[in-house]
Amino acid sequence: MKKVIVVYDDSLKPNKEIRTITGDKTYGETIFKRVTLRDRMKDEIAKNKNVLCMLTLTDSQNAEKLKVDLISNAIDPENTAVLYLYSNYGLADTKEFQNLLTKACYINDVFSAGCGEKTAAVLLPDVKTCAAKLELLQERKVTAEQIDTEAFMDLSVLGNFLTFITSGFDARFFNALAGDEYTVTKRSTKIEKIKSEYNFYYLLPENMKMWFVMPYDYKEDKDSASYTMERFHMTDIAIRFVHGAVSCEELSDILDKLFYFVQLRKSKPIDDATAKEVADELYVNKLLQRMEDLKKLPEYAQFDSLIAMGTKYDSIDAIVAHYRSLYDKVRGAYPEKEKKLVVGHGDLCFSNILYSREANLLKLIDPKGALEEADLYTDPYYDLAKLSHSICGCYDFFNSGLYQITMERDMKLRLSIDTNPEPYMDIFKKYLEKNGYSYTKVRLYEASLFLSMLPYHMDQPGKVFGFLLNAVRILEEVEECTKS
Repeated sequence: MKKVIVVYDDSLKPNKEIRTITGDKTYGETIFKRVTLRDRMKDEIAKNKNVLCMLTLTDSQNAEKLKVDLISNAIDPENTAVLYLYSNYGLADTKEFQNLLTKACYINDVFSAGCGEKTAAVLLPDVKTCAAKLELLQERKVTAEQIDTEAFMDLSVLGNFLTFITSGFDARFFNALAGDEYTVTKRSTKIEKIKSEYNFYYLLPENMKMWFVMPYDYKEDKDSASYTMERFHMTDIAIRFVHGAVSCEELSDILDKLFYFVQLRKSKPIDDATAKEVADELYVNKLLQRMEDLKKLPEYAQFDSLIAMGTKYDSIDAIVAHYRSLYDKVRGAYPEKEKKLVVGHGDLCFSNILYSREANLLKLIDPKGALEEADLYTDPYYDLAKLSHSICGCYDFFNSGLYQITMERDMKLRLSIDTNPEPYMDIFKKYLEKNGYSYTKVRLYEASLFLSMLPYHMDQPGKVFGFLLNAVRILEEVEECTKS
């Protein structure tokens, strides 16, 4: 039986419609469920013991190098088959794809694997044949007998791309999402949580319901609960933001709508003592409790040592102490407009905001939930802090693995994020100022969000440490703001 080399041709650029979502990224660089499509394909290919390696072709300039790599990676060039994949075809059925890889081990001629009437992949009997036909393969002009397969989905079709990319709801481990082209059903063993999410919509003031996706068909049994929603074939803003596909002009359009929502929120007045109590509970007490949860985890000691070694702080506790000193300083007296509670979304980050610029449509999903009307209300800054941790704090870049932690020559740790958020931050600042909110206070509260999340993302310890360094970065900016 032959071994197989997979060639992943990522040279085709997405069309204009797809680029509104992916920006300048290729199909292979597109991030789906926190992993690029190229890495997702590589991981699937690695499951097959007959595959020697996956080689990537990014443009016609490295075609000659590919020929050399084919020879050098083939144990026996005349007895090593090649599966030539086109990156604009995503995996629709991994079992079918594994069958295709197995078939490649037995072929003695050239075959094509179809996706409808198009060719998604070409199977070649040996490395020499692949090298000889490389130009035709790049031009997608190889003709061959077709193998039937349902392994692929054509991502160059906008509807298919949206279906594929919006199937990646970032559900927590206790959630299950299912549905079809028109609906999404959310199910969980956390019955009270599902019930509160469902009730949230029906407890909302009438003038706020337009912003949310309406849930219906609530069902509950002894083990789980569920509700159904209309499926909107729109991507969340987080997907497009991490791909660099949201321009400053478009962000302004989005913030026009979001701040209209913010100003529209129903409110009720409270006194100074209640305002302080609510803020302390959200931005201090919750943080302190989460720190206690973090200290129970085995990773805490390692994080603590890294902080002492690579930053100006001697411990995580010292970071929290710095936060609390800034909180006491920034919080100050409550202006009259802040002596209120508002009906809030509760998690107003980019991944919970669906937006279509073409349709001029914005919808909010996954609110915090409410079992009674009082549960709807929160501090007026909380939604803004959540929004800030996507815009200013680059939260979605961490979720997509688009950051690095390095050690500099002075032995200090450096956090690098694969974006320049400053143009977006400037726009956000202007909207805060125009609507009467303090940028410094928003960023301070945002720092508490990053610190509070630490114990709940420990499935990815590197990301958790990135959150910690990011909180340090935010606190340094807040401190500078207090000096000006």
